[in-house]
Amino acid sequence: MPLLQPSIKTLSGFGSFTRVITHGKKYERKPIKAFVYSSPSKQMGLHVGFAVTREIRKATQRNLLKRLMKEAFRARREDFCGRIDTGMLLEIVFLYNGGTRIPRKKVRFVSINQALTDLSSTINTV
Repeated sequence: MPLLQPSIKTLSGFGSFTRVITHGKKYERKPIKAFVYSSPSKQMGLHVGFAVTREIRKATQRNLLKRLMKEAFRARREDFCGRIDTGMLLEIVFLYNGGTRIPRKKVRFVSINQALTDLSSTINTV
């Protein structure tokens, strides 16, 4: 029997982010916080959202951080999909909260990638 692959979609909308952040379980690995909310659903699914704190003033820097988080997530996609049970919708919001000091681009990607690796092994959906 082939393994079912969940559909992966982008989480969008203020209400969706608010629901996941307020009702979800929080996991933290500096510089990223992950809020995980699971609910029963007819289909397996994974909805992922990326956010950056407004302490980082420039929009170009915030957008760069979101792109780096998305790239690190793509590398770990299977690790997060393996956490989903049949009949469950898993919603995750990754929040970059590294403070106002922005390190160099290479150092920042390494820290984001390491944080997502740690989070993928820590997150449980029960």
